[in-house]
Amino acid sequence: MYDLIIIGGGPAAVSAGIYAARKKIKTLLITKNWGGQVNYAPFIQNYPGIKEISGMDLVNKFTEHLKENDLEIKENEEIKEVNVISDSEIEIKTDKDLYKSKTIIVSSGRIPRKLGVPGEEEFIGKGISHCATCDAPLFQDKKIAVVGGANAGLSTALELVVYASEIYILEVSSELHADELLQEKVKEIDKIKIITNVKISEIKGSDFVNGLIYGNGTDGENKELAVEGIFLAIGSVANSSFVKNVLELNEQGEIKINLCNKTSQPNIFAAGDVTDVSHKQIIIAAGEGAKAALSAYEYIKEIK
Repeated sequence: MYDLIIIGGGPAAVSAGIYAARKKIKTLLITKNWGGQVNYAPFIQNYPGIKEISGMDLVNKFTEHLKENDLEIKENEEIKEVNVISDSEIEIKTDKDLYKSKTIIVSSGRIPRKLGVPGEEEFIGKGISHCATCDAPLFQDKKIAVVGGANAGLSTALELVVYASEIYILEVSSELHADELLQEKVKEIDKIKIITNVKISEIKGSDFVNGLIYGNGTDGENKELAVEGIFLAIGSVANSSFVKNVLELNEQGEIKINLCNKTSQPNIFAAGDVTDVSHKQIIIAAGEGAKAALSAYEYIKEIK
């Protein structure tokens, strides 16, 4: 049995892993992939000590640092179920194995929000993407739709400019919600077109995306937009479904925690964007991961 199992591979999980290893407790970190939302950032300019870095490069630095420490790591495993046996024993089922631990830290982050329309699931990876940093070069000289008119959507559009032939920003409301500076930059670029009052009803294609159907809130008519790629930038939801029957969540599905990262279950702690902590930022998630590891360590000492 482990002393601590950490679930996740983003800043909170990595920070928790480093702190747990330094406390010399038997620790396992399980992650499906590394980085989480950080991977989607084209550049980061607000992480102390690093003036500017891409999201992927920062993730590489995080994981390199983590793997220098004495802890066990299971990569490419997805958490399926968490069962509380007692206040000193928890079972975690993944798609590959079963693990037991005295405590766990849930730092599973967030997952991209879905449109929930026909064709979406079918064409993920076949024209639909959530990450311009990852996939933009695949859309050289193609017509692209970016769904979302907030900061993420406009940042995505700006990143695609050097690749795509035309870019359509689709916003469900009557106006964009991005920062004024981003709006000014976007409106200066001729190849970017903005369409508001858009409600997408279907994504079309054969082997690959070739268009979408949307209703216009102004005239009520359905229209078709021919595009060869769709980038979804409509936010994210807490990746907490595997603990929804175990822990207390808020209305947004985020895990409720106190100032010491304790959840409603004594031997389960949580950290980062999966929790109800305000301001979803890399530096905050990393700090929360450290706090959660220290709190778990104190709990382990009490039950020994």
